[in-house]
Amino acid sequence: MTAVLHMCTLVQFLLVSLSVALFSEGGDNLPNESYKLIVGINVCALFVTGISILVATPGRLLDHLKNTSSFSHANLRWLIFDEADRILELGFGKEIQEILDILGSRRNKSVDQESASSNFQRQNLLLSATLNEKVNHLAKISLKNPVLIGLSERKPPQNSSSEESKAEHSASVVNPSTRDYNLPSQLVQRYVKVPCGARLAVLLSVLKNLFERETTQKVVLFFSTCDAVDFHYTLLKEFKWPPSSGSDTGSKRLFLTCNTFRLHGNMENEERRTTFHAFQTEKSALLLSTDISARGLDFPKVKCIIQYDSPGEATEYVHRVGRTARLGQKGDSLLFLQPVEMDYLQDLEKHGVSLTEYPLLKVLDSFPSYGQKHPGKKFVSVEMHPWVVGLQKSLEGFIFAEEKMKKMAKAAFLSWVRAYTAHRGDLKRIFMVKKLHLGHVARSFALKEQPALMGNSFHKQLKKRKKNDLKKTGQSNKKRKVSVGA
Repeated sequence: MTAVLHMCTLVQFLLVSLSVALFSEGGDNLPNESYKLIVGINVCALFVTGISILVATPGRLLDHLKNTSSFSHANLRWLIFDEADRILELGFGKEIQEILDILGSRRNKSVDQESASSNFQRQNLLLSATLNEKVNHLAKISLKNPVLIGLSERKPPQNSSSEESKAEHSASVVNPSTRDYNLPSQLVQRYVKVPCGARLAVLLSVLKNLFERETTQKVVLFFSTCDAVDFHYTLLKEFKWPPSSGSDTGSKRLFLTCNTFRLHGNMENEERRTTFHAFQTEKSALLLSTDISARGLDFPKVKCIIQYDSPGEATEYVHRVGRTARLGQKGDSLLFLQPVEMDYLQDLEKHGVSLTEYPLLKVLDSFPSYGQKHPGKKFVSVEMHPWVVGLQKSLEGFIFAEEKMKKMAKAAFLSWVRAYTAHRGDLKRIFMVKKLHLGHVARSFALKEQPALMGNSFHKQLKKRKKNDLKKTGQSNKKRKVSVGA
């Protein structure tokens, strides 16, 4: 019996399966998957009139193409590269080229002979929300006379010849992308400038305002690390309010009463799938997630995207906010920035992304003070606002009293600092650890004291990066001296 492959989709990660699709990803042993390829696809074909879909990661697909003799792709009709930019960013460029060679899809290979041997003509599709040089290179080697399809595509001029139109339209796929990002006009984009030590209290205040203002809405909240997701998820599930002063302990209730979910790569596959379906079906819910939710997932009716931790590259910002304002629906996005990170707005503006400021003080003034002195004047400092002061004090008291929460807060703090040092390229000048007060960073996790940075490992890592930076600057200075001397 031969496994017949009709459609093959490459994705960078697998989260949710289709009812008629067979999935191949790393983790399962090769013989088991080989049997599924032989039996499973033919079973699917019975139900969908001969059309079978295989969704695979690049490495595992290449493994089967090389080592599974019964894996036939003679009737392959569609080859789809989904999230092509991310696949290449993760380092699968070599595997993709090998797959294209085996399937006969490289432009420098003769595809006509293979097409003649079957009744079908191969169709290759490359899907990506953003274009870069690596994606354009993949388009060059895998696509023949490509046509750019998109919501903002430019139609060829009517008075030009068909050949000229095709050439101009094809060129738009392979030229490096330097144009602005085209985000939906119905997407309202805002930023909020928050001092580091007040970030947690402000985040909870923004969430409380959102869900009390409109009870039926869905919000996705992005973090940079899995530990940060776990900490904030547990905190929101257990932290109660108002403070005990002036009220009975029994009168306390959860600070945030909406349904809360979490999603990140360290969760078991079944748990991720359950969370995905649960959040999809909820009418009002909050999802705390890493960038695993930034691509390839369709959550219907998401009203707001909050980026608590900066996405880094402008392309990642685009992918995150792309979870809302879909198919003509309205949406909001909010980006948290510290005062030392405000230059990031200029980086976004280079790509035509402009943000307006969120009315934070107006939101904070709408909350009761709970015994804090609230003089009749406008507050300029966020961290000294009575609501923020009282909430921060309660958060720190809660974390200090709960050993489990304190342990999670420390783990989240350490992983956040490591992630902050991982920014690349021009972003290093914006997101610099040495600009931060680590004691204030600890306060953003409701810790009264700054945890130790795991012995000398973190400091060694920082010293190594500084040495590499010094070497690069030294080499550039030498080159300048040589050029001047010449």
